[in-house]
Amino acid sequence: MRRQLAVVFTIVFIDLVGFGIVLPLMPAFASSYGISPAAIGVLVTSFSLLQLLVSPLWGAFSDRIGRRPVLLIGLAGSTASYLLFALAGNFWTLLASRVIAGSMGATVGVAQAYVADITPPERRAQSLGILGAGFALGFILGPALGGVLYQHGHAAAGIVAAALCGANALAALVWLPETPQHKSRRASGRVPLRPLAAPLAATFLLIAAFAVIHVSLPLLAQQELRLSTRRIGLLFAFSGVISAVVQGGLVGRIAPRVGEARLALIGGLLMSAGLALMPGSAHIGHLYLAIAFLSMGSAASNPAILAAVSRATASHLQGSALGLMQTAQNLGRIVGPLVAGALYGGLGHAAAFFAGAGLAVAGAAATLFFPTRPPETAAAPA
Repeated sequence: MRRQLAVVFTIVFIDLVGFGIVLPLMPAFASSYGISPAAIGVLVTSFSLLQLLVSPLWGAFSDRIGRRPVLLIGLAGSTASYLLFALAGNFWTLLASRVIAGSMGATVGVAQAYVADITPPERRAQSLGILGAGFALGFILGPALGGVLYQHGHAAAGIVAAALCGANALAALVWLPETPQHKSRRASGRVPLRPLAAPLAATFLLIAAFAVIHVSLPLLAQQELRLSTRRIGLLFAFSGVISAVVQGGLVGRIAPRVGEARLALIGGLLMSAGLALMPGSAHIGHLYLAIAFLSMGSAASNPAILAAVSRATASHLQGSALGLMQTAQNLGRIVGPLVAGALYGGLGHAAAFFAGAGLAVAGAAATLFFPTRPPETAAAPA
């Protein structure tokens, strides 16, 4: 099990490094070709929209044909998307690269289902936290590497991302076995939505709360604290490091003691505290403290919610359930910045952060209604 978890962690980490190389370069690259700001918005939004739509489909597909083939398809498709980015010279090629990247990158829930398949229920929060640490580390290293590569042109960044992802696909082909649940049978059935209502609400609200900072934090840091772009980047890197440490080390120790629902509740309240502290940040140290609270809360709540969903879902429906969770997360990533932008522009920076804090409190409250049915009562079909 440890070897398989290490392979999936590496796959996710390298995949996110490739993603992180390309994503921050998209607006600058697009504008260099004279693409309008509105069209750049379409490019960025297309990725999230495709992930929103496709995540549950990949999850259900993996329940039927197995986790391994879906992950391999996703890696191969991501490689193709980065090659298109490297070759792009107009809006439509760029858009095609983002549509493919969004569709193929929507296999995140399948990777989580793979981990759920190979991990005992009582250790799923720990294993999913380790997987989450891979995401966080990839997001830290990818943009930094992309900034260096972009000095040699966008094609260099795209080619390196494609090479990393292609090598990743070959490594998965060699070293990633199918999970035992999918070697001898193919699942059928539909995941029940009622037990997932509270976790879906919680993850949407908490992700939307965190996504508020994607708009509000750079504006606050620049306009109120007069921080440079480089120092703003360091704020986000700090958030990623905190997230990696909490998900990779602390979640596994705390979750068995307090339970997934309570850990998610604590995480939501920490997020609310961090967001509420941000508007009053008079100096950089205060802001780092607020980000620490926010990042610790987010890192604790996300794997805890996923583990709770996995426990309450039959083993043959893990992909479908975790795919739905990815849809809720992607919707939160779309709604959060929209709310923040509207409030920041209309009512000022404090309103945006306090709205985020309110979303986090609502998400924490949703954890009180999590299902309690143990996974062993949800037997897979014969």
